[in-house]
Amino acid sequence: MLRIFQRRILRMLYGPINDNDIWRIRYNNELYTLYDDLDVVKAIKTGLLTWLDHLFRTQALDPCRKLTLLKPESTRRIGTRKLRRLKSV
Repeated sequence: MLRIFQRRILRMLYGPINDNDIWRIRYNNELYTLYDDLDVVKAIKTGLLTWLDHLFRTQALDPCRKLTLLKPESTRRIGTRKLRRLKSV
């Protein structure tokens, strides 16, 4: 879905192309040659890897590391939460 959104934005930025007096939208490979950079998914994955590298270099008692590597022991109750009852005075 992110790649589709990225291509839609690139089509809006670069606009249509005039091909033999007929206007058409750009093909995906034309967009990739114009926009010579990583796609969105690869950029997110490299950002995630740098964040994990930062986490593993921190101390074991760091709150960020604790929360990221936390494995919950119990499961959450299923269903809606109970509404607060009003006390009659």
